[in-house]
Amino acid sequence: MASLKDLFHSASYKAFMKKLLIYALIVLVLGVIFWVCKLPGGSVMTIVGGSTLVFWAIFYLLGKIIG
Repeated sequence: MASLKDLFHSASYKAFMKKLLIYALIVLVLGVIFWVCKLPGGSVMTIVGGSTLVFWAIFYLLGKIIG
């Protein structure tokens, strides 16, 4: 059975986390732009992008601690 250390060091996990970070930042920035311009959906996009970044940060730090 593979351990978490093996997961955190796999190439597919690193590629997924990189894509997740990029998409979360895009959604967050677009959400802030929509929110400032008072367009519909801006607050939802900001919440989704920020929540995804928190999720990413938790797993990034967990990978640094374990790995």
